Amino acid sequence: MNLSQIKWKTVGTVAGIAIVVILGIYFIIGSMNNGNTPKNAPNNGAGMQNTSTSTAASTTSSGVMTNSNGTETRPARGAATPTLPSPSITIDLLAPVANSIWTMGSPNVISWNNAADVTGEIDLINANTKAFVGVILSETGPNQTSYSWDARSIYLARYSADKKDVVPGTYAISIRFDGNGLGELISPAVVIVN
Repeated sequence: MNLSQIKWKTVGTVAGIAIVVILGIYFIIGSMNNGNTPKNAPNNGAGMQNTSTSTAASTTSSGVMTNSNGTETRPARGAATPTLPSPSITIDLLAPVANSIWTMGSPNVISWNNAADVTGEIDLINANTKAFVGVILSETGPNQTSYSWDARSIYLARYSADKKDVVPGTYAISIRFDGNGLGELISPAVVIVN
């Protein structure tokens, strides 16, 4: 084998490796775009359906909040929507519905129609100002679609062990997901009573 044959053999090997690397990157990016398709979650057993005449909150992978009429409501709170393409998951808040009255000590259902495939958190917020009041659930599971809360206490921060009692009043529920470009879901006003 002479020197020119070795050069061409080396060039061919390097080109082959470059092609494999490029295809690998293309495959990884493609799986990020297509691998997180929404799952049709089975009925969560709570039997919750949105039978109210109020408009339900909805968020899409673009992070834009819309109501059931397709009207944009408000941008998501918190971090900016990622610029990477994300799956087209739509999640609608099913409960609580408008004019709900929750009694402290009773099971009060918070539910949404699709699993987010990522974790999230459920917060109690001021119904008028949307200001944070406390954390109801520090971490939802990736396949979770509901949570039953007794409306008695909330955590001071997401992973805090410190709690405080809920004061009766008018609040809203906020669900924020930790990825997939999903925006915040905010419920209609809920009245919490003793």
